[in-house]
Amino acid sequence: MTSTSINDYLTLTHRPDLGIVTARWTRPATSTELRAGYQELLQYASGCEACHHWLIDSRRRTQVDARDVHWLAEVFYPTLRQHLKAHVYLAFLIAPYQLDDVQDDSLPPLPHTYGDNCSINQFVDEAEAVQWLSAQK
Repeated sequence: MTSTSINDYLTLTHRPDLGIVTARWTRPATSTELRAGYQELLQYASGCEACHHWLIDSRRRTQVDARDVHWLAEVFYPTLRQHLKAHVYLAFLIAPYQLDDVQDDSLPPLPHTYGDNCSINQFVDEAEAVQWLSAQK
């Protein structure tokens, strides 16, 4: 297991035994930090072998900004295949209260696949998230 901290708001860990990269937000992040953090995650995953399964622990991010969610969907996700040369699976681990925060009629229901770039799902239980990631080929 290889782990690294990105500033004070993000920790990245690679679990080669599971084939999973975990990104844990350690505190609420500004929009600028969030976007920089996802770019760091992409760079980190690009340096790992077969890092196409991501567990993103967002439980400590107390507020979800719809503009950041749209940035992920419209800007970030479309770049994943280009950088990693494979379909990426993202399991978002969220706190139960965050389920209401991310409700947005303009976003597709989960799980959702963004073309050939990535598939996303969200969970409140880490074991279920890891199980879902492990089931993806």
